[in-house]
Amino acid sequence: MLSQDLSTEHFRQSMRRVASTVCVISCSHDGRRYGITVTSVTPLSFAPISILACVNRNSSINVPLKEEGHYCINVLRASQADISNSFSGGRPAEKRFDIGEWTERDGIPYLASAQANLFCEMDQAISYATHDIIIGRVAGVAFASDVDPLIYQNGAYALTSPMVLQKAG
Repeated sequence: MLSQDLSTEHFRQSMRRVASTVCVISCSHDGRRYGITVTSVTPLSFAPISILACVNRNSSINVPLKEEGHYCINVLRASQADISNSFSGGRPAEKRFDIGEWTERDGIPYLASAQANLFCEMDQAISYATHDIIIGRVAGVAFASDVDPLIYQNGAYALTSPMVLQKAG
């Protein structure tokens, strides 16, 4: 039977049932690279083409990201869990970019081998509780021909595969 109780743990357990694509947000500020793993990335609009991401206000990237205003959302491939782990605290901040094929476009670090890259210009940052909702206008994209994103669900990485639907009849 379903519980009707609302608590932090019940909310956490409910959200473990939501599958999310794993991304790394990256930027550069004052000659230093910053990056963080996020799963809260959502397309927002086609006019203007925009996307939102939620970033903890205590994260190392938060202030540089808002001050710089230009960043990349790197959508990770299923084979890039090591990069996700690195940018989610598995490595010191100054060593995170040592894993993966990182390069730069207009001074913005991006993962060349990512599933997709969305180059963004910050439009708004809205503070809510512990996080900032970062709304960016997408200025450029790159994407792989295959579709094989890294997914996070129930506290672990997961893989996707297309469903084969049977025709009615």
